[in-house]
Amino acid sequence: MIEETTVSLDSCELGGPPEGIAPRPASQGQLILTGKMSPEAFAEFYDAHYEKILNYIYRRTLDVSVAEELTSNTFFKALASLAGFRGGSPRAWLYKIATNELRMAWRSKKTRSDNQTVRQEDLRRLYFDAHQSAQPADIAEKAQQFQQLRHALARLPEKYQTVLMVRYFEDLKIQEISAVLSKKTGTVKSLIHRGLKRLKKLISAGDATFSSDVHLNDSVGDDNDER
Repeated sequence: MIEETTVSLDSCELGGPPEGIAPRPASQGQLILTGKMSPEAFAEFYDAHYEKILNYIYRRTLDVSVAEELTSNTFFKALASLAGFRGGSPRAWLYKIATNELRMAWRSKKTRSDNQTVRQEDLRRLYFDAHQSAQPADIAEKAQQFQQLRHALARLPEKYQTVLMVRYFEDLKIQEISAVLSKKTGTVKSLIHRGLKRLKKLISAGDATFSSDVHLNDSVGDDNDER
């Protein structure tokens, strides 16, 4: 939703902002939308989002080399399709491209992670990078918890896997998920609710435990907080 702003014509002049007020720097979304994103600005955009997109794809594939390749593809396609950006959240735009890259990889059978084992060095690098001081035993426990949860997720239909991963691991807002999936917010909330019910049944049946870093609950919020 675009906020309505009331501007007094008496307080400004044509050609610039009122005297003494510095112009607000354009956001990344504005730069993309207006086609004015310079190579330097795109490099900053890349640096700001690369790690999150890499983490997302790794969590979906459990393969570092594939994650790096698909992340590179994501940013290459983002750069090539700047003219196709239609506004909204640049982050959601990137996640949509990344999700499409994942789907194409799965269709081509390039990667399928259902039975892969999570290597501790990969988890330390890509999943628990915020816990550099963690002890090896803690890393091993978290790796086991994540693998249990990931294997349960892999047994769900892809539509539930995606919506739960971007909601709970990537912390995307409902409106952003709506943009990623090209679905209405009500449909997104319904997918989250149904996906959680199915996931919890699988986890209960397998006696799996959630990672303490991931909190899944049935509350998906409302449109006021977009959560």
